[in-house]
Amino acid sequence: MTHLNLTDSAGPCFITHGPPSNDLPIPPHQTMNLRQILAGFTDDELARWPADLAHAEQEKRRKAGG
Repeated sequence: MTHLNLTDSAGPCFITHGPPSNDLPIPPHQTMNLRQILAGFTDDELARWPADLAHAEQEKRRKAGG
């Protein structure tokens, strides 16, 4: 079996054998849906999103607020 000398490599090292590590955090896109993400935004943050998405969330907030 050949062993690589990782200290001499200029680029990143990728381990290609075995399953992925179990201690990696879950990416946020897998734990929240778009509706949950938008609900967590302030009105100012929401205003920076594309008009269709922002408008739908703003309407939902208006209806819930009164």
